[in-house]
Amino acid sequence: MFRPVYHQSIHFIFVLLSMLVIGGAGCKYDSKEYPTWHIYRGDASATQFSALKQIDTTNVHLLKPVWIFHTGDSGSRTTIECNPIIIGDMMYITSPRLHLIALNAVSGQEIWRFKPMGQEGSSGINRGVTYWPDQKEEQIFYSAGHYLYAVHARTGAQIQEFGHQGRIDLRADLDRDTTTISISLTSPAILYDSILIIGSATGEGYDASPGHIRAYHARTGALKWTFHTIPYPGEYGYSTWNWIKNENYGGTNNWGGLSLDEKKGIVYVATGSPTYDFYGGNRKGDNLFANCVIALDAHNGQRIWHYQTVKHDIWDYDLPCAPTLATIPWSGGMRDILIQPTKMGELILLDRNTGIPLLKPDELSVPPSDIPGEQASKTQSFNQGITLVKQGWDTSLVTDISDSAKAYVLAQSRKYKFYGMYTPPSEIGTITQPGTRGGMGWGGISYDPKNNIVYTTCNDFPMLFQLEKVGNKGGRTNDYHEGERTYLLNCSNCHGGDRKGTVGIPGLLQLQKKNNAIETRKIITQGKGLMPAHTQFSNQVLDQLIHYLYNDHVEVKSRSEGVDTTLDKYVLKGFKIFTDKEGYPGSKPPWGTLNAVDIGSGQTKWSVPLGYYPKLKARGISNTGTQNFGGCVATSGGLVFVGSTADELFRAYHMDSGRELWSYQLPAGGYATPSVYSVHGKQYIVIAAGGGNRNATPSNDIYITFALPD
Repeated sequence: MFRPVYHQSIHFIFVLLSMLVIGGAGCKYDSKEYPTWHIYRGDASATQFSALKQIDTTNVHLLKPVWIFHTGDSGSRTTIECNPIIIGDMMYITSPRLHLIALNAVSGQEIWRFKPMGQEGSSGINRGVTYWPDQKEEQIFYSAGHYLYAVHARTGAQIQEFGHQGRIDLRADLDRDTTTISISLTSPAILYDSILIIGSATGEGYDASPGHIRAYHARTGALKWTFHTIPYPGEYGYSTWNWIKNENYGGTNNWGGLSLDEKKGIVYVATGSPTYDFYGGNRKGDNLFANCVIALDAHNGQRIWHYQTVKHDIWDYDLPCAPTLATIPWSGGMRDILIQPTKMGELILLDRNTGIPLLKPDELSVPPSDIPGEQASKTQSFNQGITLVKQGWDTSLVTDISDSAKAYVLAQSRKYKFYGMYTPPSEIGTITQPGTRGGMGWGGISYDPKNNIVYTTCNDFPMLFQLEKVGNKGGRTNDYHEGERTYLLNCSNCHGGDRKGTVGIPGLLQLQKKNNAIETRKIITQGKGLMPAHTQFSNQVLDQLIHYLYNDHVEVKSRSEGVDTTLDKYVLKGFKIFTDKEGYPGSKPPWGTLNAVDIGSGQTKWSVPLGYYPKLKARGISNTGTQNFGGCVATSGGLVFVGSTADELFRAYHMDSGRELWSYQLPAGGYATPSVYSVHGKQYIVIAAGGGNRNATPSNDIYITFALPD
């Protein structure tokens, strides 16, 4: 059995030797910094930290809601991931249907509301908005559907001179037919002077659009520059792809937000995997600039440096959020670095000027793929940074919450492959830990610059990656089989190859009992809840897809039947957590944690289970943690605030010890990052309680704000 040696102990010694010369934290810190929350994740450096300290460890137990705001447009399977921004006494939020709303930050009273695409609004995910304090007209930039809007910050009126009548079509400027592209912007743009820089959410199917980084003039909407994350001929990185005629190359996108060194004019980009996420037979090679941290000149988009975390990604190991910028003591001096969280559960530390890792990674052999046409990378980088989760499944990790759960998981694990973290997906099934929902997610990290401590949530459980073949039938086609092929190539990741759905995602069997064909067509093209709009399908392809979805009785013939006209494809049979018989993760808990990491020593200061499952708690099993969505925020009051758990609690922890000091039962899951702000000398904390998401808790439409009693 193939098992790479990870040399964790050697790497640990290296970390300590590298940092012993530091002699303490002592970071440059100005208490006048971080008093506001006017940018997504707090500031352009993505520190997610507040210097406010009116609420502290001695009085946090007195914290109470001061206002609750209902957006009024929640639906089944919607969620809110928005991190509000506060400008003066105005707060800007988005709703489940992606309305843009301005509130009075003190009272929660609605001031104005902007509804994209008429009364119905849009669908999908929005994590925040961008504010531009332009001298001519204060503006809010935000995205809904495939449009980026410019709205007057005081009135909510569309700014007509921006783009085309106040908006930019995100499908444009990608050198593709806009009618065949499905694209959105789930995390907000970042501003450098008057340059608006954006990433994109491209989808994860074989027909996904490319994830190029684009910059626009903030006033006119005119395109200023583009950085091709999938290189064009003659560009750096082009030779890292094996190009095949008539194949689509997409993804490699920045969907988790951007960070910016405002003084140096450098924007930092973290990218995801190329599509298709779990099979790369049509994209052999290392695939730059996928799974990369990239430093770009914010003026012109020119690459300064890049660092690739995963070569030829076939595990969906996206870099899920913007790197956090910091200045830390290192080797006797101060050094500008960035901290990049990963789904592999690592905090990668890179020199901000060069991209060179501060901790030297190990390049180790990894297992080959047994899928025809696939060519997995022979090596991957291990020990790239400070590791916070278990990497690589084996039977020593099997759950111990009960004897029956342990026996079931052990029996199930014998059916599948697991030769370390980078074991490729397979037709028989591969157990991977952490999986694509593991490690750190889009909520990012909170960085305390005074004490040089990172606070972060982590998911730590296995997933099952099982592939199935989608063949080509040449001349033997019919609407059913063409619709089936479209479904498998574009929809099966979420709804499953068997159409049975997964946790938090509905199944599509017997769809005719839930919606008529007209309603389903509308959901596909306009989106609903967490599902984004799919605008890339022609009418013929859409008709074939509907035909397939509404004909469960048709016998499914071999998908490899007939004469192939293009490459065979493989697709995932749906995102599946590897679980026990009751549906709890198959590894030993905790499955979700809150962690404090001393960047100066590389040591985990503390780690505590984050959340619990009520049914397990009733059996006396409470320290399990849960799958979590959303980030935490540390404050100078000595506190760490976090929602994100399936038990739907909002909590405050002591930043020095990890002791829980306060909790509040939210009306729905707080799957968002809270914001901390002050108006007229009073400190507030706000979090979205939208529920839903992949934790499959009930959806809602609430923002709730807390403060101390007067």
